[in-house]
Amino acid sequence: MSKHPAEIFGYPIEVSTSEAKEIRAKHRCPFMDKVCEKKSRLITYPMGVCSVKYKDDIIAICPRRFLQDQMVIGDIADQYFGDRNDLLLFPEVGLRGLGSFDFVLVRHKPMSSDIEDFVLIEFQTDQTTSTGELVEGLRHFVAGQDIVGRTYKFGMNTYDTLKRSYTQILNKGVVVESWGQRIYWVFQEYVYRNLSQRHNLDLTYDQSKAIVFTLYDLKSQTGRLTLAHSRSLSATIDELFYALRHNPNIPKKDALVKALKKRIVKQMPALQLHF
Repeated sequence: MSKHPAEIFGYPIEVSTSEAKEIRAKHRCPFMDKVCEKKSRLITYPMGVCSVKYKDDIIAICPRRFLQDQMVIGDIADQYFGDRNDLLLFPEVGLRGLGSFDFVLVRHKPMSSDIEDFVLIEFQTDQTTSTGELVEGLRHFVAGQDIVGRTYKFGMNTYDTLKRSYTQILNKGVVVESWGQRIYWVFQEYVYRNLSQRHNLDLTYDQSKAIVFTLYDLKSQTGRLTLAHSRSLSATIDELFYALRHNPNIPKKDALVKALKKRIVKQMPALQLHF
């Protein structure tokens, strides 16, 4: 099963239309309509890999991938507000003691700055390990090589992605729930399934709950990969804390003891007691 960049500067690697070539030559991100901002010390141009082919999955690795055609924002507006009238979108809204929200979608009164309601939005994509291998795939593609079906030795760092995001979900969820507002966490199905398995989450959708997971996948469509909404799920803070506290996947202490014993045996000849 192959592992390689799936999209480079917004287009699948199999696509070589004049439009795709022009975007790539200018190192532009078509989802933000400006030059890609991702950097790697291994190359002198932007690290324009939007998603990767990882075995049987196409996995987004850049949060900006969720900005395609403002589809996600529009879906959230429709679900939360019921329409798209009198809405403003603000990126990177900070709050002292909590950090920043990726976006805040605000409904204001017509011709007024008075706020009627708002919803908070966070994008969460996966990340890679041994990313130098992924950069090598990008370098090969830029040099004109065919990388379809090739395997580069990078991995998915999904555990670290979820370890950090679950903390954020809890921290921000406590605040948002206390406000009586709602926060949407935008995940790809691949990442959410991993989260669900790790924490034994079995959620449905209830619009009264403060924390909403809205899930997407990437589907092939007319020479592009397009975001497709799959489902929405929701939770309360109590449900998420319960899942964390009663996680059936907690490692056994015996596993650590066994690992420590192996280290003791390995280092035994060099061990000395000093009093």
